[in-house]
Amino acid sequence: MKFIRVYIDGYGKFHNLDFSFAPGFNLIFGPNEAGKTTMMSFLRTVFFGFPGKKNASDRYEPLAGGTHGGRLELETTDKKRFSVSIKPGRTLAGEINILNGDGTELSGESARKSLQAALHGVSESIYKNVFAFSLTELQQLDSLENEEINAHIYSAGTGIGDVTLPDILKSVNAQKNKIYKHGGAAQIVPRITKELERVRAEISDIKKDLERYKTTISKIEKLRKEQTNLSNIIDNKRREKEKASRLKTGRDNVKELKEIEKQTATLPFVVEKFPLDGAERLEKLEDKLTERREELQQQNNEIKKLSTQADSIHIDNKILESESMISSLVEDYSAEAENIKRKDRIISNTNSLKTEVENAITDIGTDWNEDRVTAIDVGNETLQNIRVLSEGISNSQMSVEKSANNLVQEKKNRDESTREFETFSRQLERVRPATQFKFILIFGIPIALGLGAFCWITFKPISGIMAAVLGITAIAALYYVYYKSAAVTLEESKEQLSNIMESKKQSIEKAEIALSGAKDEYQQTVAKWQDWLRNRGFSIELDRNGIFALIESVRRIKELIRKKEEAENELQQVNKRAHKYLDRINTILKQCNLKTASPDNITQSVHLLNNTLKEQKRLKEKKGQLEEHTEGLKVREKTTRDIITEIEKKIENLILEGCAGNVGEFRKHSNIVHKREKLRERKNILEIQLARLIGSTPEVEKFKKEVASESDPVITDQSIDRLQKEITQQELEFSDIMQEMGAKTNQISELEKNERLGELRLEEENLKARLREALSEWSVNALCHTLLKRAMTIYERERQPFVLKHAGRYLNKITRRRYIRIIRKADGNNLVVETPEGLQKNVSALSRGTAEQLYLSMRLAFIKEYAGRVGTLPLIVDDILVNFDPQRAKTTIRLLNEVSKENQIVMFTCHPNTVELCRKEINDFKRPVIMDT
Repeated sequence: MKFIRVYIDGYGKFHNLDFSFAPGFNLIFGPNEAGKTTMMSFLRTVFFGFPGKKNASDRYEPLAGGTHGGRLELETTDKKRFSVSIKPGRTLAGEINILNGDGTELSGESARKSLQAALHGVSESIYKNVFAFSLTELQQLDSLENEEINAHIYSAGTGIGDVTLPDILKSVNAQKNKIYKHGGAAQIVPRITKELERVRAEISDIKKDLERYKTTISKIEKLRKEQTNLSNIIDNKRREKEKASRLKTGRDNVKELKEIEKQTATLPFVVEKFPLDGAERLEKLEDKLTERREELQQQNNEIKKLSTQADSIHIDNKILESESMISSLVEDYSAEAENIKRKDRIISNTNSLKTEVENAITDIGTDWNEDRVTAIDVGNETLQNIRVLSEGISNSQMSVEKSANNLVQEKKNRDESTREFETFSRQLERVRPATQFKFILIFGIPIALGLGAFCWITFKPISGIMAAVLGITAIAALYYVYYKSAAVTLEESKEQLSNIMESKKQSIEKAEIALSGAKDEYQQTVAKWQDWLRNRGFSIELDRNGIFALIESVRRIKELIRKKEEAENELQQVNKRAHKYLDRINTILKQCNLKTASPDNITQSVHLLNNTLKEQKRLKEKKGQLEEHTEGLKVREKTTRDIITEIEKKIENLILEGCAGNVGEFRKHSNIVHKREKLRERKNILEIQLARLIGSTPEVEKFKKEVASESDPVITDQSIDRLQKEITQQELEFSDIMQEMGAKTNQISELEKNERLGELRLEEENLKARLREALSEWSVNALCHTLLKRAMTIYERERQPFVLKHAGRYLNKITRRRYIRIIRKADGNNLVVETPEGLQKNVSALSRGTAEQLYLSMRLAFIKEYAGRVGTLPLIVDDILVNFDPQRAKTTIRLLNEVSKENQIVMFTCHPNTVELCRKEINDFKRPVIMDT
């Protein structure tokens, strides 16, 4: 649901007011008394009616005209529009009418039911504390933790329509308690039981002897007479007691009044216009005068003391004139002291570097010195030449080794080829044609003969002969082919070996030529390397590794020489700076007529100048303070003298006002006036007390005469207790008589009902049947109540963590991860918040602003849970950011804008900075609705 438009005919200060709401975030701005609270109350009233007489101030009767009430246009989640109007009706709550979008109109009870359905069953308490709250409701967590809100929120969406589990539970419980309730007397079962007991008792009593009737009637008459007599006696005793009590209470007042009149008549005459508080005023003035005179004496003594102290202070102006130079020296001292320390470190470092250079040169050879090391070029070009030459030697050496290996391999190949051919030839020569022919005869001729025999037997004799001849011919042909093939193969193998051997010989010759060339190239490369070493002053015996090691040593020595030279230059700079600082010190010392310093006592001299300057500045400041204080005391001394003169004049005027000649006479008059005034006040009090006790003035005068004529007051006072005891005793007797009369009257009534015995029997049976039916119905309702309560408890326990989870996420956003989680403790069921470090805090340990942010997060979580289970309702808030700091106010505005995407928000405020926050933090924020006073 969301608000579309509102029209107020007459409500508080509003009359004929009409404006619209936006779908998401709405900000209504206005100063105090602009009507924001009135508008918020109207939005609540439209849903739940005008308040009753107990909350008459919240009814907001029209002050500017118009009919009390107005109209609110709404749109449901399924885009259906309708308007709700409220106006005075037959009841204080007013009359609600609903106009649907299709033109149908509802009023009365049907309108209220339809509106409750649109509100998803939300009660007025839930709506005020969760969906429409001000700062007052926000600051109260207990308004969120009542049973109605928790049950309604947690049990929403259980599939039972707009009726909530608490409503059903209450209905079942009410029905159960209507039948029977422990300790109750007005329910159906207790009433039936009581009625049954009464019937049974009545039946029992009817059966007793009916002869008691006449005796009881006579006893009742006798008791009535005793009652009348005793009542008259009690009234007389009470009047006597009342008279005695008045005498006891007012007697002292009358006597005191007479005594006051005597004392007033004996007081001497004092002027009527004498100041009533004269003595107090005089005493205060005298105390002030004494205090001021003591203060004046203290000021004079202090002025003398300060003047003496100021004169005893002597200042050296030369030191003060050199303040800037001394301050400069002190400021630079730390750097100069560090410079002196650096000097010792630099000297030590220089000597160490000299030793390292000498040792390093000795390590590379006795014929080396600094000049030779410095003259050698160890740059990248030299290193590149070394790499090129050494790589040439390495490549040449590898070529020689490769050529030698190639020659050896060629010779091995030639020898292996020769051995393989010789082996192959011997194998061919061993396989002779005769041997082969032997095998052919052994196996071939039997096969040919067998084939001829087969054909002879199977076909014809001629066929057998031809087959045998063909077989033998084939054997002879095979032998010939085999013999010729072996001979050709042997010849070809001999020719091929000759070619291979010639090829191997040529390969060996080429390998020998390549090895000779590689050796020549290697010798040339070594000669070039030795020439390069010789030209640059290195030993020609050095190889690649040796020259690199030597180059690295030279480079290291060069680096040491460079560091040594830098240290020597730095030492010169340090010495120059130290001498310059010493000259500055001596210049100032001479100006201040102090002993000059040497390089050994620079620190003592700087400290001496600094301490002397501080002391002189302190003395100058102290002298200035003393002089300033003295001037202030002189001004105060003059003021004190003027005050003393003024007080003395006031004392003189006060004495004249009291028509006295001196202070003693003034005090005497004051005491008389004070005593007379006290007597007058006491007299007035006593007269008022007597008037309250007795009545009018004539009655008071009559009472005074009674007091005067009283013979013995002690007897009168004692009679009060006696009369009270007699009255109490007689009242007890009267009560006993009344009880006995009641009992006798009841007996008469019972005795008159003996003809009802048959009717009572039938009534007893009917009551038993009704009791069985009521107990059966109560058992069904009790079982339903137990099951529903258990179901609601389980559902609430399962849904509540989701609310706390949402609330923790909202609080995390508002506090910028200061608090990331909300937990409900099992012991005590209290809420605590948790920091990212795991620290937990109770609500009582939070600041007011943080507690309000927690309560807001809880409400937003309730709203989200409710929206997810049932539906959305607009959220109305009134100035809830008052106690938020600027950063958390920003995050809260962002969060409210996020919530407004799902739940429409109407926010009231009187603070311009809230409007500015909305403009900055909400991208699509246009402008607020302005409410003018």
